[in-house]
Amino acid sequence: MEQDKRACFALIAAAIVNRREYLSVYDFQIGGHLSISASNVQTSTPSFYDYNRGGAISGSLNGMYDFPSASHVSMIVNGNQVNCYDFESGYHISFNVNGNSVSAYDFADSCHYNYSVN
Repeated sequence: MEQDKRACFALIAAAIVNRREYLSVYDFQIGGHLSISASNVQTSTPSFYDYNRGGAISGSLNGMYDFPSASHVSMIVNGNQVNCYDFESGYHISFNVNGNSVSAYDFADSCHYNYSVN
């Protein structure tokens, strides 16, 4: 999954697991914040807007549509873990949410990534 998109979905995973509406995600890899708004996270159709990539992400968890990349991402929530399939890259990515901290394992490049949401 592309770097900015992965950071966006880290925030989405945290918002869904914690049922909170966050405004930004800190990406430790790039050392900076990305602005992403969340709404309706306590419903079956949450919506998000990624200001850095310039587009919305909406739909149900099994079929979120990412407008900036014009692709779908399916999500399965199991406790504090969110497993995703990114149809754009053709790979899975797994997010583990612990409060405001999110760790990700991206199967596309077999790497771990860390985020903090606010």
